[in-house]
Amino acid sequence: MSSQPVLSIVVAVYNGEKFLPHFFDSLIAQKLENWELIVVNDGSNDNSEDVIRQYEDKFSNMKVLSQENQGVSVARNTGMVEAAGKYITFPDIDDEINPKMYGRLLEIALASDLDVATCNGTYIYTNGDAPKAIFPPNKLPSTGVISGPEWLERGLNSRKFLHVTWLNIYRLDLLREHNFYFEPKLHHQDIPWTTELLLVSKRVQFINEQYYSYLIHNQSVSHSLNGDERSVRKINTYLKIIDMLLAIYKRYPEQVKQAPACLWQVGKEGLGITQALLAIQSPQIQKEMVQIFFDKGYWDIVWQHATTIKLKWRLIRRYSKLKAILKN
Repeated sequence: MSSQPVLSIVVAVYNGEKFLPHFFDSLIAQKLENWELIVVNDGSNDNSEDVIRQYEDKFSNMKVLSQENQGVSVARNTGMVEAAGKYITFPDIDDEINPKMYGRLLEIALASDLDVATCNGTYIYTNGDAPKAIFPPNKLPSTGVISGPEWLERGLNSRKFLHVTWLNIYRLDLLREHNFYFEPKLHHQDIPWTTELLLVSKRVQFINEQYYSYLIHNQSVSHSLNGDERSVRKINTYLKIIDMLLAIYKRYPEQVKQAPACLWQVGKEGLGITQALLAIQSPQIQKEMVQIFFDKGYWDIVWQHATTIKLKWRLIRRYSKLKAILKN
């Protein structure tokens, strides 16, 4: 009987034929032992499936699952159900993975029995701008083994924290113990996922070593929308995220006391909503969305969670502009 895989790599694929060869080659370059690759073809209508089949012979540990298109969250959930590893991770196929990444994260995770092992990464701009670290080293240095709430507090207080899954490996038993899943059809679902997971994690370690390159380009759904559609989508997304964060904080009050910057996070997300509201060009749509923001109590929630003078000041400046919209 084969032993348990030490790592499950779960990959959601939708129309990724041009990215898959390089992505699969980057996994081969990891030179890992005793791991599994779970590829979820999320209803691709290009040649992704053909590319996946071409690589099956190169991976003795590859599971291919197919489903109708339901989005990256559902695809990840499908893969997570099938995962058998001690640890699990969720990379994106259009990014760059350093050959040492998973070996290094597994090294620290297994040595210290971590719930979460995390590293730094690099922003790569396809327009030619200079690359830069995702977590500036002077803001977030390497840690020893600390609690999840402490890492979340440090990250949020740095004002440079990024809620993503792809810089981390997670202990799979922890995810199943708490019945974690990704919220279907929610853009930026990594925000509530990362927040809740860190609140329940007892052993976390961050190494300030850049092993993952996040490519910033224009090939995304959001760039196919016009300006107002994009703004409305952003507003609705972040209203949902605020609802989810508040529910999470209610479930884990003691952990939130250890990470009070979580409260600031709600205020910060609300500030982004006010910016999106002011960006709407259609007077009718703008007034409707601002009305929802106030009538459903989101302004009060955001204001109550604005825990810094700077954040309150920025909100005050936008309050009068939002109220003026309702008078027109």
